[in-house]
Amino acid sequence: MKKDEIAELARRRGFLWQAFEIYGGAAGFYDYGPLGAQLKRRIEEVWRDFYMMEGFYEIETTNIAPGGIFEASGHLESFTDQAVVCKHCKSFFRVAGSVKVREKCPACGGELEAAGEFNLMFQTRIGVPKGDSDSGVKKSEGYLRPETAQGIFLNFQRLLRFNRDKLPFGIIQIGKAYRNEISPRKSLIRLREFTMAEAEVFVDPKGKNNHPRFEDVKDRMLRIVPGEGEGGGEEEKSVGEAVKSGIIANEYLGYHIAKVDEFLERIGIPRAKVRFRQHLREEMAHYARDCWDAEFLSERYGWMEIVGVADRGDYELSAHASFSNADKSVHVQADPQSEAEAGEIIPHANEPSYGIDRPFFALLASCLYEEQGGKEKRKALRL
Repeated sequence: MKKDEIAELARRRGFLWQAFEIYGGAAGFYDYGPLGAQLKRRIEEVWRDFYMMEGFYEIETTNIAPGGIFEASGHLESFTDQAVVCKHCKSFFRVAGSVKVREKCPACGGELEAAGEFNLMFQTRIGVPKGDSDSGVKKSEGYLRPETAQGIFLNFQRLLRFNRDKLPFGIIQIGKAYRNEISPRKSLIRLREFTMAEAEVFVDPKGKNNHPRFEDVKDRMLRIVPGEGEGGGEEEKSVGEAVKSGIIANEYLGYHIAKVDEFLERIGIPRAKVRFRQHLREEMAHYARDCWDAEFLSERYGWMEIVGVADRGDYELSAHASFSNADKSVHVQADPQSEAEAGEIIPHANEPSYGIDRPFFALLASCLYEEQGGKEKRKALRL
């Protein structure tokens, strides 16, 4: 495989540098140089304005949380990847990626064997453990967040009151997330520290097929790969057709898939290089009822995920209510038109989730071109 021309050009032009370089570096960590920091900040600003125009509110929550929060959310048990290890060089690789147990070690060609499941969260301690007992150590256990979403779910009741106890409403957050990836690779595509920009849209589950602005996006054409179409089942459909046929589960999910497509186009990523692939059941996150990835076609890496759009149902709100004994329900009024009765409901959450570093990479890849420089051709960026 030829060298990563994008990473090389980004390094030379001051977009992106290997972190801790003078100490030999560490896989999965990058620093943004002057031009990179400026471009990344611009993407974040466009993203913030884009979702604020939807009427969403922005909050900022902590990067570290007690272990009990991630026990409730299921991350301690289920936020894992399968790993394999080389018998010869002892290198670890992620099975869910390009490496399979039956293959040879990408590093040395040695034989690989299964190494079990590996939890991807970074663990830390909050304060000094009180005593040496297991309970004292357990209470001081903390984790760096693997996503920004949990801070939104924990503050749901306050946010609901802020919105005058009305559904639907949306919350956005931009901040750092941390995942102790087994084998970070592909430049910015799989990092251990990265920037997430996430939105959580809370809606009455009975109203998921009644988005107030669905008409605005229903005719937008998308390249989609339904879950059962894995292996070549790409097709082109309008958002309205995909929802009506049941390929996309509901109007809210369809609306936010369309808005992701619109955002990527707005920042300069060509639509011809974007498609939406539905997760297969076995690759679905533990909290998801349905999930679609916006994928970008890279010359070097092929189709790669750059944004995820998930229907998280009531998973987190119900889980945190159960573990904390805090009320996460909403009282809804009777609706004569839909014949919905008054009562208590647990809202569902639709989530567009961006790892900002990935659209950043996709934008650079989209702007890379070859120009004639004297007698030689050279690579350049047209931003």
